[in-house]
Amino acid sequence: MANNTPLSGLSDAAGGILLPPEQAGVLTNGILSAYNSLTIAGDIKTTTSRQNAFQIWNGTPTASFVGEGGTKPVTGAEFLGGTLNIKKIATIVTFTDEMLEDAATGNIEFLVDGGIQLAIANTIDANVVGRSDGSNVSTSFDSMLRSTTQTVEVDTTKQDGYQTAVSAAMGTLEANGYGMDMGLVIPNDAARYVRDARATSGGTASSTAQAQALYGQASDPFYNIPRVTSANLDNVTGGAGSGKIVGYVVSRPNLHVRLRSDTVVTRSNAASVGGTSLFQNDLTALRYVNRVGFWIHDINRSVVALTNAS
Repeated sequence: MANNTPLSGLSDAAGGILLPPEQAGVLTNGILSAYNSLTIAGDIKTTTSRQNAFQIWNGTPTASFVGEGGTKPVTGAEFLGGTLNIKKIATIVTFTDEMLEDAATGNIEFLVDGGIQLAIANTIDANVVGRSDGSNVSTSFDSMLRSTTQTVEVDTTKQDGYQTAVSAAMGTLEANGYGMDMGLVIPNDAARYVRDARATSGGTASSTAQAQALYGQASDPFYNIPRVTSANLDNVTGGAGSGKIVGYVVSRPNLHVRLRSDTVVTRSNAASVGGTSLFQNDLTALRYVNRVGFWIHDINRSVVALTNAS
């Protein structure tokens, strides 16, 4: 449940832990690093526009040798279009003025930044993989990984079931012509699940040995392809169920990200927040706004979902 109470010095949880006494030095803990599936994209650029149009070559052109004075062959040209729209992610944190005055450091933004950046990253991640709300899955972006129609079932009854599924999904992308730069999005427990399976089987599982040799990383259970972890995927060990997705293998160049702005922080004590006058109630607000867009080209051939449905 969201907590919209202004930070104050009335209790540790409400912000009192930020106040000096003797342990002021513990206030500058490092910013939390946020897992974010957006970073697996192979095309990440900044933009100055709120909308980006894509024209991408589709199909396989042909060319031939010709003799002197020979007639040149003609090849067809077909382009797929797509549009990436910039979306805005935002939140506001309020403080009592006493909190700002009495805090051990004058830079409240630094102390709060880690948690807010984590919240923004988690919101972005949920919308990249497909935000789940009961039986409904949706996204605020123009695409989400969950929309793909390509799936590979993970056989969790076998020790190397997850690795085998990853290898099969990689094979699907290779067959589709998207095997040059692949990436993997895994849930929180996938790495340990695979490590435990390998330890139980005494090392490398035999059914994936050829794939590991092909990618030159027999010690890497994920074939040395880039990977990120998403807390918004179903865990491999969470049991089977309809619609459960426990990972994605993607063609990274087909995932497009456009960054319109970094997270912008604005401070105010003169506005109203949620119907409450900041000025009248001795409050100050920090507003965090981030603008980013995400789109997938040829999703049904460039993204394979790993499922645990049965």
